[in-house]
Amino acid sequence: MRPIEYRLPRRRQPVFACFKGVLRLFIRKVRVVTTEPLPTPCLYLANHANKMGPMIYEMFFPQYHVRWGAHEMLGSYTSRRTYLRDVFYIKKNGCSPKKAAFKAAFEAVFSGAIYRGIKILPTYPDGRLIRTVRKSAEILDNGISLMIYPENSDHGYHDVLTELFPGFVLLMEMYRKSRGEDIPVCPVYYHKKKRLIVVGKARTLAEFKQKNLRREEIGEAFRQMINDLYFRIEAGEFDPEQI
Repeated sequence: MRPIEYRLPRRRQPVFACFKGVLRLFIRKVRVVTTEPLPTPCLYLANHANKMGPMIYEMFFPQYHVRWGAHEMLGSYTSRRTYLRDVFYIKKNGCSPKKAAFKAAFEAVFSGAIYRGIKILPTYPDGRLIRTVRKSAEILDNGISLMIYPENSDHGYHDVLTELFPGFVLLMEMYRKSRGEDIPVCPVYYHKKKRLIVVGKARTLAEFKQKNLRREEIGEAFRQMINDLYFRIEAGEFDPEQI
């Protein structure tokens, strides 16, 4: 299958903006805490927070951004339905085949439009990923930030992330090699129960290269940073009365 052609999205999306306006009537506001001013552009590494995470980031994250997402969800109705049924609902959320089939058949009707609305850049589990990485660098060149959900969710979505896929490190390396500078990278955590998004301190590839860390080790370092935000949120560090 050929990679899906991706065009830089327009910042103004009148129809999708109306859709988000309707959603705001049903979704409680999410508070955002930043530990330092947000760099622009920036690469954000965030937890997926299951189904609603990407939409919550789209609605409440304070910086305009594009995000990585499964290429199947930008394909045909059949592609979306199959991915939702077999991967998202059965594999990642443990739904029964009957329930998964029903939900997938319904959601596949409109999910493609939503994915385009939240500005998804398609990703692939094979060599086509390099095209995603190159397109990501172009997006950053245009002053647009990028958000990636690198957690391994093959066994479900967890509050404490167990593993990160290191594909984002390839982007960090390619950006440095082709642009001659590092892109700032910030860990992000969305806590569903507290309705809170926290953005951590920006890091650069140079910090890890000085320690001669491999891609997997850099991925592990960022996993710990994202989880650290979760533990700090749980401890109440970012509760309103503490700020």
